Amino acid sequence: MNNDNPHDLQQAAIKAAINRNWNEAITLNQKLLEITPLDISTLNRLGIAQSMSKQNTKAIASFHQVLEVDPHNHIAKNNLARLRANKKQGLANPYLQTVSFIEEPGKSKVIPLVSQGEPKIFSFLNIGEPVTLTTGKHKVKVCQDKTFIGYLPDNISHRLVRLINSGYKYKTVMKSVNPKNPQVFIQETHSSKRLRGIPSFPLDDKEHLPSLSAGESSETPALELYDPLVGDEN
Repeated sequence: MNNDNPHDLQQAAIKAAINRNWNEAITLNQKLLEITPLDISTLNRLGIAQSMSKQNTKAIASFHQVLEVDPHNHIAKNNLARLRANKKQGLANPYLQTVSFIEEPGKSKVIPLVSQGEPKIFSFLNIGEPVTLTTGKHKVKVCQDKTFIGYLPDNISHRLVRLINSGYKYKTVMKSVNPKNPQVFIQETHSSKRLRGIPSFPLDDKEHLPSLSAGESSETPALELYDPLVGDEN
């Protein structure tokens, strides 16, 4: 690696964050800022690495620098809100306070993602961080704000598309942020009267959903967002 090459430094900093080598990530991002001051992506990576290393005061300063350049930057805003919500100093990931990954048969499930996004995306995510589901005609994609993270497998996507179109709602959080094996935890929070008793995640994958009668609406309802720590600051 060329220590003076911004691209090399950036790739090394991303790799360090992906591998959770936070001290190395801090050092690399600080070197990068000497070459490209006030670079938003670098400052966000630095702030995340600092917060994960329990350097909350420095992390807050880094995220404030981002907002001075880009007042609407959602990564900096969300991380500042997370740090404010974390009253206990030294807790690296406050999302874990509110998440249980225990699977309830039929109601919740840990699901691996396929066709996932760029590896650097996962350096900005935390285990337990809320994400959203967006349905297409046959697929369900997982996003953080507008950033694509990955797709649910086809068999699960096909089922959830129909359930969501019928009124089911879900809470979704990151279970693994390893870019080689990302996983989400999906929990049913609301079922449909039309399909009452139909499990979201049956033990028998061959179980089919009943056909909807003609004339029933297939309009997709708004998915339930679940973010107990990060408030709306707009």
